[in-house]
Amino acid sequence: MLTPSRSRGTPPAALAALVATALAFPLAAPTPADAQDASVRAAEARAKGVALHQLKDYAGAVSAFTEALELDPKDALAYFDRATSWAEVPDLDKATADYAEALKLDPKLADAYIGLGRIYAAQGRIDEAVADYSRAVEIDPKDPLALFARAQAETSRRSYAKALADYDAAIRLAPSSALFHLSRGDVRRALGEHGKAVEDFTRAIRLDPKLADAYDARAAVAFDQGKHLDAVADYGRALKIDPDDALAHLGRATALFELREYDLAAADYGRALESAPELADAYYGRARALAQTGDFDRAAADYDKALELAPDHPSARTGRGIVRLLQKRYADAAADLDAALQHNPDDAVAATHRARLLAASPDAKLRDGARARELAEHARALTREAEPHALAALAAADAELGRFPTAVSWQAMALNLSRDPDERTKAQARLDLYKQGKPLRDPAP
Repeated sequence: MLTPSRSRGTPPAALAALVATALAFPLAAPTPADAQDASVRAAEARAKGVALHQLKDYAGAVSAFTEALELDPKDALAYFDRATSWAEVPDLDKATADYAEALKLDPKLADAYIGLGRIYAAQGRIDEAVADYSRAVEIDPKDPLALFARAQAETSRRSYAKALADYDAAIRLAPSSALFHLSRGDVRRALGEHGKAVEDFTRAIRLDPKLADAYDARAAVAFDQGKHLDAVADYGRALKIDPDDALAHLGRATALFELREYDLAAADYGRALESAPELADAYYGRARALAQTGDFDRAAADYDKALELAPDHPSARTGRGIVRLLQKRYADAAADLDAALQHNPDDAVAATHRARLLAASPDAKLRDGARARELAEHARALTREAEPHALAALAAADAELGRFPTAVSWQAMALNLSRDPDERTKAQARLDLYKQGKPLRDPAP
């Protein structure tokens, strides 16, 4: 099942905003004009570089800072400025070299350590990033951005207690930063502290009502709590701010799916794909929604695309196997479900449907009651007898083996757990079948 989240296995959403913020550090102001002509021209070149950087002409800024350094090769701030522009080009190797040169000239230049830390974090060198952020904090303990950057790095390696301490310190220094509250909320959500996370996200929204990520994050908490209508509302608020936010469309679509609004969900997944055509989770989600509407051909096509984009997608192969079952493509379904179980033997959904197919396939060559029971028993254990489909698969397996009394018992349990009226009708039909001493055969209720 999709879980809408700004993170899906990567650093929290606020990290993107950190990159945007940190890579736009205010460039150091040029020194006053010196009496010497070289110093005057160096200052003018640096001023030009600052202006070009602010205009996002990063290559032009690099050229201007290079001119300044040719005129004044001992200017640590010019190296820092050029490093910041190199990072935006991006050429991280040259940025790293310039930050290092700036620190040789001025070991107390805390912002250069932050710049190096950003580069290391982007390269996945989190320990080195934390070390450089810590040097920046040692130089200037009252710099909230250094604390914030270190908190982000600690979050990425799941050192949540350290991250919270740094976020708390950063917020004490800059209580009006919406981004800091948003980021602390991400950590609190990761820790399961939903109430505190919502407080932080709501505070971020009050500080910056146009911060779409804060609405997204609050929506994700609502989804975690099963408050799907609240999630839909907050994702909608985020989309009013940024209509092309693919992850907001993805999250809202998943909440709509949980509300059984399958047509609306499919449409929202489609909007996510308009903004992010390579988003495998959106193809997967739309496939699930389309399958619920009975559009199995389009669902299968979307599962195909999801697997093309993400061959190791944890659930797409299982989903396609289920659709192929519904299309009566039993051999293809068996192949997909077997592949899913090979990838993850503890995929309870795949085990359930594979057991069902082994027990009830109309093709005798695809039936194997003993293996069906083994898989169904595994699914029952994984779901702790709380999933009616797993119990129904176990009943079908016992019926295939001729064990009708136990089949009746398992199916009765499945019926008792079923809440949806249609599912209860199907469960009752199977129970009646087993009471008559007949095995299940697909297509069947």
